[in-house]
Amino acid sequence: MAILQVSDIYKDFGRTQVLRGINFSLEQGQAIAIIGSSGSGKTTLLRCLNFLETPDRGRIQVNGETLFDADDPATQRESEVRKKRLHFGLVFQSFHLFPQYTALENVTLAPRLLAGERPDFKARRKELFAQIDAQGRVLLERMGLADRAGHYPHQLSGGQQQRVAIARALALKPDILCFDEPTSALDPELTGEVLKVIRSLAEQKTTMLIVTHEMAFARDVADQVIFMDGGVIVEQGAARQVIEHPREERTRQFLSRYAEN
Repeated sequence: MAILQVSDIYKDFGRTQVLRGINFSLEQGQAIAIIGSSGSGKTTLLRCLNFLETPDRGRIQVNGETLFDADDPATQRESEVRKKRLHFGLVFQSFHLFPQYTALENVTLAPRLLAGERPDFKARRKELFAQIDAQGRVLLERMGLADRAGHYPHQLSGGQQQRVAIARALALKPDILCFDEPTSALDPELTGEVLKVIRSLAEQKTTMLIVTHEMAFARDVADQVIFMDGGVIVEQGAARQVIEHPREERTRQFLSRYAEN
């Protein structure tokens, strides 16, 4: 059974139709790359999946549980939506680290806040925080940042900040890790170090949705590629098939622009 099932998602902003009937599924341990021109709906789709935007129509299921159904108001209560966001980890284009916190504090902030909601928190506060800090250090080590735990964002390069953001997203152990063009704010030299981390996560069978403009990376790392245009999925299939031998003319036109650059 698919870990994520997205069914007939629509989203409008005023009179502008941004998503028009999006359907796809994601299997456990699979990485799907989502490609397309600016304005095709890629980021809005991720924001709907993370409940940062509310779809106008459709249904979102994770592990067989309906997290959102536009026809069921019970799935749209803010108290419920907050819990459901925990199924997804989101890495933004521009890092969004808290400047007043160190790398380790950025990674451990959300787990500490969640720990505070436990009924045994007062009795186990010191123990729980020690465990969270230890787990945060392990994540930073995985990102190649063990020696940067005490550094503040302004003391880190863009690539290092993005790797801290990835560690932060992983800290809550999400079912699905989502990336919204994670290298678009980086220069070419720093892009490689972030893509290397994502490649490593794919090799470890981390379940991921990756909005990216890196076509070679999508071809080599993703299991599936979705090409979006005008708010619809134009083509979906095995990564190499879509990138190297697209079936749809619109996909070929889009990819030809990258081949020319």
